[in-house]
Amino acid sequence: MIHNDRYRSGACAFGFWLLCAVVPGVHAQQLVVGAGASFTMGSSVIDAGCRDIEIMGTLDIGSGSLQGARHLAVPGTLRGGTGLIQLSGNLDAAGNLQPQAGTVRIADGCGSTESNVIGNHQFNRLSVQTSAPHTLVLPAGGTQLIASGLELLGGLQRLILRSSNLGSVSFLSLAGSGSQLIGSVDAIDVGAPPNAQFLAPNKPETYNSIDRGNTPRFFADEPVVPVPAMSPASLISLILLMAGLAAFQMRTLTRGES
Repeated sequence: MIHNDRYRSGACAFGFWLLCAVVPGVHAQQLVVGAGASFTMGSSVIDAGCRDIEIMGTLDIGSGSLQGARHLAVPGTLRGGTGLIQLSGNLDAAGNLQPQAGTVRIADGCGSTESNVIGNHQFNRLSVQTSAPHTLVLPAGGTQLIASGLELLGGLQRLILRSSNLGSVSFLSLAGSGSQLIGSVDAIDVGAPPNAQFLAPNKPETYNSIDRGNTPRFFADEPVVPVPAMSPASLISLILLMAGLAAFQMRTLTRGES
């Protein structure tokens, strides 16, 4: 196990588990966690140096940080621990990312101007922060589940949010107890499902953002006021009270007619 060390992309191997390979026809190199391999990062920091990462075995982030990746593909298992996974390109880890208490961050870097999220993922915290022109493409008809926090932040150049299929909505489902920070985005065909938090529940100008339409439960002309949930006992009491009032009114009308 490796602890408290910082590994940079200048080396062509990180111990026995990361292999540096040149992909035919592609100039960028690739870091691979081999099938059957298992590695726990502990508190280590690994800088991929803009290489693509493929995890075919098992990688535990622990409390460490895996950063500087371009594209990240996980046919194996990736456990988020309490650490950070940072990339600038595509994320393809549907069903194989175990979020635990970690953070996945998509940010500027490696010359990337577009990030595609491929398939439905579960995140603890999802952070997308860019200042250069960047587009986040989410899968049409799919849903990204986010437990504790969602950040969608552009800069002088707004972060563009799109679905992979024009006219088909892609959903970001933030749990009711989760936090959100949204600003400087340009959205179309991206929204939230009915059982999730309303995203940016005010006019888009409030967030220095643009709503281009087909964005259910994302932005609103007026602030969204949440309706407090009632317990089953309170709901039954309310129903009985309304029924009693209705019966009283009927008796009063009947007496008035007689």
